[in-house]
Amino acid sequence: MTDKRKGLLPALALLLLGGCTAVPGDAGFADVRRTASARLPGEQVQWNRGTPDDKRETDAVARLIESPLAAESAVQIALLNNPRLQAEYERLGVSQAALVQAGLLANPVFSTDILVGDSTISPAFGVVQDFLAVFTRSARQAIAASDFDRVKDDMVNKVLDLAADVRSAYYTAVADEQEADLFGQAVATLEVAADTAERQSMAGNINPRDQTLQQAQYAKAIVERSRIEARTTVDRERLDRLLGLSGDQTSWNLPDRLPDPPSSKPSLDGLEKVAIQRRLDLAGARQDLQTATYALDLGRQLGWLSVLGLGVQVEKDPDTHKWLKGPVVELTLPLFDQGQARVATLEAEQRESRKVLVALATDARSEVREAWARLIAAQEAAAFYKVTILPLQQRVVDENAKLASGMLIGIYDVLRGRQDQLDAARDYVEALKDYWVACARLERAIAGPLPATPAAEPSKQASIPSAGDRP
Repeated sequence: MTDKRKGLLPALALLLLGGCTAVPGDAGFADVRRTASARLPGEQVQWNRGTPDDKRETDAVARLIESPLAAESAVQIALLNNPRLQAEYERLGVSQAALVQAGLLANPVFSTDILVGDSTISPAFGVVQDFLAVFTRSARQAIAASDFDRVKDDMVNKVLDLAADVRSAYYTAVADEQEADLFGQAVATLEVAADTAERQSMAGNINPRDQTLQQAQYAKAIVERSRIEARTTVDRERLDRLLGLSGDQTSWNLPDRLPDPPSSKPSLDGLEKVAIQRRLDLAGARQDLQTATYALDLGRQLGWLSVLGLGVQVEKDPDTHKWLKGPVVELTLPLFDQGQARVATLEAEQRESRKVLVALATDARSEVREAWARLIAAQEAAAFYKVTILPLQQRVVDENAKLASGMLIGIYDVLRGRQDQLDAARDYVEALKDYWVACARLERAIAGPLPATPAAEPSKQASIPSAGDRP
């Protein structure tokens, strides 16, 4: 065997081995978990794929729902248990397979011709390999790798979207139950007023108009209580869906109260820059631009060339009965399609990707400013209710009690003051909900926790009227 042939065989073997690649089982999930964990400190991300780890995660969910849910516990349950998120993870496997496919060489094409004459048979055999795929393999792998990175960024975005949705639904559900309790107290107050009016009417101490007015207010409150209870059920079901819970798992409990906001306010300075650095939709758009650039470079390099096949053909000479051997070349003739339309398409796609990136960056900055403004407004409203409105309402209730003891005002004035106090308490709960939902949205807008945000202070029991305060 000549030296040339000795060198050719290892090269062919290396080429064949390079074209045979197994599909990794992890599918890039380790990168997704690492990035998501950096943006959701303390939370664990798990892809359920029928492994022993799945049983441990199921047990973890069961433990978390045994105690009243905290916001972070709800997020953790969703990250482990949400079925739609688990389905989305399968896109990683699809994209990983596409990356592996981009590195595989095309299979050689075998052809045969058998020509039969009067007294002869002339067979011919050929093997052709698409060498254009060999030359472009590196570029195709770069494009597929960029697409794969894009899918991983999308997966982290799905995780962050779910976490933000869970937090919003959680705070809404807690607020619903808290408002339902307060409205129950309001209904009880109106019931006292209606019963008192009925007794006074029987004694002849109240006219029919005033009695009817008290009964109408009580009846209206009963209908409104039904609406609030229905809203509470609807919001619990929404949270169930986000957490992926069903059956006995839906018997979870929530804390009695929303926490008060922190006393300090987050600064807008630097938040837009944080968002640009952290946000995965922007990272994905950058990957799209990079992919479009790779594809355009490849399209320009190939130009009109779309087929390049090299191989060997063996044919038996019908006269001499000897085997004839020779090379085979397949090449595109650029008579009609010279690749200009393909290159123009790739150029337009690159320009589109660049403009989408600019638009997303503009939207991201605007979303940060909007979410920050909502948070500050809700924080100031909650603080004003706690420091000013609720104490004033409590003073009204206290003064009414003094005046009533001296028979300077009637029972309906006392009950009206109590009703106003409960209405203010419900408005305060609504302001708390607005704050925490705005906080979840701002954290989603910057793709992570607020920088140096103080821990939330526990809500003080005296700041909202309780059931024991009924007159």
